[in-house]
Amino acid sequence: MSADDVSLREGSPGDLESTFVLSDRTMYRVAVEQGYVGDGERSEADIAAAWSHHRALIEFLDAQPERRYVIAENSSGPIGFARVVRFGVMEQLTDLMVLPSHQGSGLGRRLLEQIWPGDPSPALGRVVVATGAPRDLSLYTDFGVMPVAGHWHMRQDTPTYLELRSQETDATEAGSVVALTVERAVSEWKRLEPEAIGHERPALHEFFGRDRACLATVDPDGTPKAICWVSVDGDIGPAVGTTPAEVIPVMLAALDRVAKTQSPPHLSIYASTTSWHLLHRLRLLGFGVYWPSWVMCSVPLPGLDRYVPTRPPFVL
Repeated sequence: MSADDVSLREGSPGDLESTFVLSDRTMYRVAVEQGYVGDGERSEADIAAAWSHHRALIEFLDAQPERRYVIAENSSGPIGFARVVRFGVMEQLTDLMVLPSHQGSGLGRRLLEQIWPGDPSPALGRVVVATGAPRDLSLYTDFGVMPVAGHWHMRQDTPTYLELRSQETDATEAGSVVALTVERAVSEWKRLEPEAIGHERPALHEFFGRDRACLATVDPDGTPKAICWVSVDGDIGPAVGTTPAEVIPVMLAALDRVAKTQSPPHLSIYASTTSWHLLHRLRLLGFGVYWPSWVMCSVPLPGLDRYVPTRPPFVL
């Protein structure tokens, strides 16, 4: 198929489910090819469950001011799409998906040229969480972003985690964790997050406040040292701390909460390669790298060693 057979158009809220399905099927095929999951097709029931789980966050991202959402289609319908969402002084590419049958045709570049025209600037940066394939990383560097840290999906079986955790749990860690009100949580995110990732995202945390609980470890005077969002569906993150070591207790509290209240087959969180203290503790608990990616940005991100990315990884 030639590029001339494909047209680009602006996406609308009515397109969100169809492009989600395209993304879900594409990522599942990548997972099969990389050996992360067994062969076979993604079932309609699994896709419907995933859409139900992620719909609120996707609709929130699409509703942000200055978002850009472009769909590539041919006579058969959508074959690719891209979305950029702006938070403060940073634009994040939350999606760039092309059906496997059309990859390698230059369509991804066409979408990026449409959605990220020109170069980033000191006043408006760019960030993306990119798969680790050399072709992908090379493409993104042409649009002003460079790798700044690994973005590792870490996974462990829940029963094994609980067994190992029972052998090491420090009561002082568990006792120092509290749940914050939504108002307090958003306020603390506004205080702690900009020093870690270089920009503010109050609207995102207001959304998480409707969707997740915020756990915190606190000083004797009640000031949070680290905070972490965790959902009733087991999504852990983002999290941030005043120091790299302070992130560990709140992350363990989130993992304990999910493991004991929901008992999923696996526990999953994301971490950057600069989070040495957290990664070391996770390795002691048997976590391994399940899916490697890269955080790529046009400017330095000053504190990824004390920041834990969002699960699911639609945004950093």
